[in-house]
Amino acid sequence: MRLLHLSDLHLCSSTDAIIYGINPFDNLQKAIGNIRAFKDTIDFCVITGDISNDGSKESYELADTALSLLPFPVYVTNGNHDDYHNLIDTKHRKLTFCPWVTRQGINFLFLNSVANAEDGTNRSKGLLSDKELERVRRVKDQNNPTIILMHHPVLTTGSWMDRRILINRDDFLSVVASIPQVVAVLSGHNHRSFKNRIGTCLFSTSPSISTSYSDQLRPYEEAFSPGFDLLTIEADITYNTINL
Repeated sequence: MRLLHLSDLHLCSSTDAIIYGINPFDNLQKAIGNIRAFKDTIDFCVITGDISNDGSKESYELADTALSLLPFPVYVTNGNHDDYHNLIDTKHRKLTFCPWVTRQGINFLFLNSVANAEDGTNRSKGLLSDKELERVRRVKDQNNPTIILMHHPVLTTGSWMDRRILINRDDFLSVVASIPQVVAVLSGHNHRSFKNRIGTCLFSTSPSISTSYSDQLRPYEEAFSPGFDLLTIEADITYNTINL
């Protein structure tokens, strides 16, 4: 199986919108051009949140139309910039939300890691609710290998980006450590590529399609290295990061 992992498109209601000096819609168009070179080898795509930057219906329509050029399914989960209703509760042509998908004998579990602030807005840091952690625990009852997908990264990198990751990551890691069926955890949010393994489980953060960051630069300073991941899932999981 070959899996395309996208994250952090950050589209706005207008195709002319500029964020940190970058036009995210133009970057998506560049990414689709690159992806089409691999399209016959890709089985399906996952997007780990922040499809939109402003949560507008128009931004999701732009994403839906642009990604409809790809010949394989596209499954999504939400990020802290997304509007849950406009993304998940709205029917799109290409963007599909399913809490659980099985493809070629592998289970894909999509989690909601978005935390709400006191005023109801989405926070930058993530949090898995007790309900979501219980969904992870139930993976023990499944025989298939399982890949978990959520917006917020779990592992620290020693950089300024650690302030943005999953708050209750220790609880999550404790649960995952007890479930050998979990073979990978895929995330986004940090706008950079980061990979590590704990035991046999791959923790992979995809680079962003839009703005890109680096632990060598100041917070939110553009690193000009947007891209996406291609993962090959066989006896082991290998990955290739493609920069635009």
